[in-house]
Amino acid sequence: MGDKMLIAPSILNANNLTLKDEIKRATNAGITRFHIDIMDGHFVPNLSFGPQLVSDFKTEFPITEAEIHLMSNNPKVLIPAFVKAGADLLEFHYEAMQPNEVKYWLDYLKSNGVKAGLVLNPDTPIPVVEQFKNQIDQLLLMTVHPGFGGQKFLENSASRIKEARELVGKDIAIEVDGGINQQTARIAKDAGANVFVAGSYLFEKGDIASQIAKLTQSLS
Repeated sequence: MGDKMLIAPSILNANNLTLKDEIKRATNAGITRFHIDIMDGHFVPNLSFGPQLVSDFKTEFPITEAEIHLMSNNPKVLIPAFVKAGADLLEFHYEAMQPNEVKYWLDYLKSNGVKAGLVLNPDTPIPVVEQFKNQIDQLLLMTVHPGFGGQKFLENSASRIKEARELVGKDIAIEVDGGINQQTARIAKDAGANVFVAGSYLFEKGDIASQIAKLTQSLS
């Protein structure tokens, strides 16, 4: 992965009615990947987007990466649907299925030319990743409990990131999601993270370009 830091704005916190304009403003500010939260109302209590949004996103922004964070325990229906819609990277929750299913779906993604990611909730022990580390391109560590935007970064996150970095080595991306701002991004970076999902910090605190610039500065 090298030392490159990547900011992946979460469109969950953008204004849905002006989404295209918000994405355009972010890409103009240098963003190359967006984090798209897919919530099924079952695995987590919230509901969000479907495959059509991803398909539209890739039509409008073909060279911008669509990173799908699947919060669902219905992989049979949803993983193939999002692969077909044009996901560049798809990450799903370890907690949503049995370990043999995790292996199956990681293989499925790879064989369909999609980057594969695994997501761990804050209470899931890091060592569960060991058996999958040769199959994943990215590990997403939730730094809040998943389901809603605007939560505070959990205090034990830094030690979890350190432990994960030691376990997966330097070539697998470690992404953090939840409560990311200038201070917490720096904490996460120092612990070993290199991909940062930011939602409310980018979309709800003023001009997105200046918020991206501030976050980039704190990661340099």
